[in-house]
Amino acid sequence: MDLAARRDATRRTVERFAGHPFAWGQYDCGKMVIAHLRLMGRRPVLGPGGSWKSAVGLARFLRRHGGSGAACLDEWMPHSRIIPAQAIIGDVVEMPGDSVGGTFGVCVGNGRVLAYHEDAEAAAIIQPGQYLAAWRV
Repeated sequence: MDLAARRDATRRTVERFAGHPFAWGQYDCGKMVIAHLRLMGRRPVLGPGGSWKSAVGLARFLRRHGGSGAACLDEWMPHSRIIPAQAIIGDVVEMPGDSVGGTFGVCVGNGRVLAYHEDAEAAAIIQPGQYLAAWRV
């Protein structure tokens, strides 16, 4: 996918999620990443029970898909894990956080990420100080 298409898909993700308060199963980092993958042309296979409405439901979903959000991304996009320094616009990153399955965001460029953060009321573009993993979408 060329950079212009990556930019357009990322812009649509930002328009859909930025400013929306966190809500399990509707506006959370998992739903944001899944929606972004679809905009980027990927088709994550969610399987039975492919949705959640609470932290308990998310934990159940993750148990069915490898135990963590990172395991889900590895399953949906085999061989696409990269080092975080290689992430470009449209890639998915994992950051430190205390969420059930991990804390994930979408790279929007210049080291910034669209993500839900404990200090923000809604999804916002933040500049994380540390990354744990990244995936080329």
